[in-house]
Amino acid sequence: MNYTRKRALLACDFCRHRKRKCDGARPRCSTCEESNADCVYKELPADRVESCSPSAVVERLTRIETLLEEQSQRLDDLVRGGGQEGFGLSSPPGTRSSILPLEVSHSPQIAGASPASAPNRSQENLLDRHLEQATFLIPYDHSTSANSLLAWPRVKALIGNYPEDYFFTLEQSLPLPPGLELPNDNPEGSQLPAINPSNPNVLESLTRNYFAVVHPNFPLFTYQEFRQWQAYLYEHGPEDTPETAICLCVYALGCLVSPREGHLDVSVQAENDDLALQFFQPALTIILRHTVWGFRPRMEICQALILASSYFAHLGRPLHSWKMAVYASEKFITLHDRLKRAGFNTDQNDNYMRVFWSCFMIECDRAAELDVPRSGIEPQADKMPLPRTMNVTENDNIIYFVAETAIRRLLNRIHCSLYSKEHTDINALAGDPAMLTNISLSKLLSLSAELNRQLEEWYHSIPGKIRPPIGTEPVANDRGKVLRIRYYAARHIIHRPFVLYVVLQQPTTPTGHPTPVGSPQPLVPLPRVVREKCQVCIDSCQTYLYNVVEMLDKRSPYLWTFSQSCMACLLVLLLSKSSPLLSSITPELQPLTAMVLPRLRRWATPGSSFEAEVKILESLTRSLSGGA
Repeated sequence: MNYTRKRALLACDFCRHRKRKCDGARPRCSTCEESNADCVYKELPADRVESCSPSAVVERLTRIETLLEEQSQRLDDLVRGGGQEGFGLSSPPGTRSSILPLEVSHSPQIAGASPASAPNRSQENLLDRHLEQATFLIPYDHSTSANSLLAWPRVKALIGNYPEDYFFTLEQSLPLPPGLELPNDNPEGSQLPAINPSNPNVLESLTRNYFAVVHPNFPLFTYQEFRQWQAYLYEHGPEDTPETAICLCVYALGCLVSPREGHLDVSVQAENDDLALQFFQPALTIILRHTVWGFRPRMEICQALILASSYFAHLGRPLHSWKMAVYASEKFITLHDRLKRAGFNTDQNDNYMRVFWSCFMIECDRAAELDVPRSGIEPQADKMPLPRTMNVTENDNIIYFVAETAIRRLLNRIHCSLYSKEHTDINALAGDPAMLTNISLSKLLSLSAELNRQLEEWYHSIPGKIRPPIGTEPVANDRGKVLRIRYYAARHIIHRPFVLYVVLQQPTTPTGHPTPVGSPQPLVPLPRVVREKCQVCIDSCQTYLYNVVEMLDKRSPYLWTFSQSCMACLLVLLLSKSSPLLSSITPELQPLTAMVLPRLRRWATPGSSFEAEVKILESLTRSLSGGA
């Protein structure tokens, strides 16, 4: 008789504290019976036992539904209540991570808060690895990135061979931007622009730029807090402190961006970049000194590191941005751990939550495209509340931030569920279509339907006054544009496996083109439901491109990420166009590549990912037009 062996769902408190095996008997387990001890179980849903069937991941995704429902209510409460009440995005009961061990006490604490018991907790956690994996982390081996699509034979035939870590290698080999290679070791002696409180017009203009354009993406602190730091800087001048570094980073970021719509002239942008460097160079010196040699972590150094990460992201430097974010995450984890052990409840401190979720967002965006090490911040997301508004002027900023955090977490689930080798990674079959029988179409349909349902639920959870319309209708601000871009990015990768599935159905010649009519392997009829899913993917790619090009006209923390996603969309459309089964429902690629290429050329400095993307898309354009 076939059956699934089930362990005790959850050990009782007595067994967990003593690291003993618990048989889960009710009302008393055998260990408590023998010891004449009180047998108390934590309350968890009765369906927490994970199935070994192909639908296990779908069941796990379904349990996440309560998380999205709560997020919808939290956002609604926030927009109606003006932020008077704090709110948090909690996990479904019993949601736990398979990466970090948990406390065994009744009161939830951050993982690792009690080092003495960590080894035992880790051992217990390893035993429950499958049972406990309800947190969806971006897997190291996922194949969602644009780089993974370059491995497909039909893509290779058109644009050539590229190594699987091509973009990581490019970015890794890039030096720091000129002027930052050897920062001055004496920040007080660095060449600073005049900071004159009697003539603060320039600095005030840069501050306005920052809070209008940069701050909404990562609302790390309030305007009032910054004013206090700035007043001290005006009075005492630059000092070797994180607060000085924060002010200088704010001015640097204010140089890089413009509140005006459209792109700046290239020469104007270059002048602004040069001025930004004058502020950022001494700021980076201060930040690195406190990061490397500061043994007492402070929230202000975490904030300064995130600002430095944002600076590099605005320059289109993903690895430098990631490095700063990892430093911030490590400092935050250390600080959070110390304060927890000292009895402080950091969950009630809004700045802590703003820093945590900013680190989470930056690290996840990098891990989604590059195979980078992780700091350990991602698995803690289920235990951290979301930030709340400090005053009514920041209400919309926090709502946008909360909404983007939620879609980032959904994107993580998509990476884990559809693009991990552990689950349904159809991309791994690109070089061996004969293995297509290993893919369960019914499983793909179930997973995509559940993920798409969660995506739509997320979209409708955004308060109506700031919810961006579906499609390409103009959106009033960049935050709304980013949410809509994230929506179509998620919709695309939820349905991409169906396009890849269909592409694998059609054999190819050594040149990468479909085999001629009369091939011994005829086309497999395409089920209507699969065709519909492919249509959703194709439409999502096209709409994504129409929405994102405007964001590629200017510097933003999304510059590099959006450029990679553009290339991924175009490569998926290329694969779709090359399939006889999908060609008729795929738009022409030449107008789309012509729309994207000028934007990428603007940032294509020698040796950069942007330059490589331009070359790849130019090769694609030549191939489509019949050139060499």
